[in-house]
Amino acid sequence: MLAALAVAAGILLGIFSGLMPGIHSNTVAAVLAGMPLDPQIIAFVIVAVIGAHLVFQFFPSIFFSIPDDTVVASVLPGHRLALAGRGREAITICAMAVLLSSGAAVLLLPVSLAILPAAYSLIEPFIAPILVIASLFLLASERTGRKIAIATFVFLLAGALGMATLRGGIQDPLFPAFSGLFAGSGILLSFTSPRKLPEQKEEKIKFDFAPQVACGVCLGMVSDLLPGFAAPAQIAIFASVMMPLEDPRKFLALVASISASHAVFAFSALLSIGKAREGSLAIVNSLYTVTSQNLPLLLGTLLLSVGISAVALIAFSRHANRLALLNSNEIGLSVLAYLVCVVGIVSGAAGLLVFATATAVGLLPPLLGVRRTHVMGLIIIPSLLLAIA
Repeated sequence: MLAALAVAAGILLGIFSGLMPGIHSNTVAAVLAGMPLDPQIIAFVIVAVIGAHLVFQFFPSIFFSIPDDTVVASVLPGHRLALAGRGREAITICAMAVLLSSGAAVLLLPVSLAILPAAYSLIEPFIAPILVIASLFLLASERTGRKIAIATFVFLLAGALGMATLRGGIQDPLFPAFSGLFAGSGILLSFTSPRKLPEQKEEKIKFDFAPQVACGVCLGMVSDLLPGFAAPAQIAIFASVMMPLEDPRKFLALVASISASHAVFAFSALLSIGKAREGSLAIVNSLYTVTSQNLPLLLGTLLLSVGISAVALIAFSRHANRLALLNSNEIGLSVLAYLVCVVGIVSGAAGLLVFATATAVGLLPPLLGVRRTHVMGLIIIPSLLLAIA
């Protein structure tokens, strides 16, 4: 009975953190870890939080263009579908992809436990050239010399912002940076051509994204090899360059699958190479040491949380039509005010400066006619410099 209550509490907290940008599952885990309760119970609550947050983080990303650092790549295609009245379809695809990929990752966990140590030793020396080649592909995808030059400028500018931000001692630095690059700039651009969020139609889901889920599971395993160098968001961007996905639905399935499998394979990384790839998992391990004996119970908790949350998210998205009743400018101003307040609270005055600067950088790609994915230089360049060092 107590275990069921722990999982239920974790799911509710994960739903809350997923719907409220700026409140990360790591933050919830840190607060829970300080509570005077049985450490084992707290550990299972945190695992349930991870699963629910993993699912519900897509709602603000798709409907309000507010990114979470692990699924930031979903902002552009997801919000584009919402503006076309297909937000519910996007939500359903993300929920299904998370559910399928997390289940597949659990089945592949024994394989990852066996190969991760060798793969870690093999890939680590080559991460710098891999990042350089992938970045060149990303820039060259603009095709023309003029656009490649503009994209390079945006990429380097975002990278300089990333270096300054990550080295500035700012609390949760990626939140103000990504919020400015995507949400802040997007809101300002929306004021120039107001567009009301249309009624969200109930679409029949075409299940044609199984290859993207399978690919996402494999890439999720890779993202747990080298943190910082191969975060889920970076992996998704590079994957989109290597195998272009014109259908935003399939790209969303890929992003969701990478994010979900990354969370599962983090358990494997912790056991096989002793690296906790998730802040929340590191807290769990400090409270209730993860072993091969308790691993099935922890993974079962994660899958149960993901399953319940996926069903809840799909049901929750049915109320998305209420957003169509609101004035788009009022929504934009409300979201912008919320972000400024949360950034100020979480990251302080320095975070507000990062948010403002990132918003200005985020305006450049649409104004200069290149893809906004080039602003991912924010995390790619610091990762590359760290790899070279």
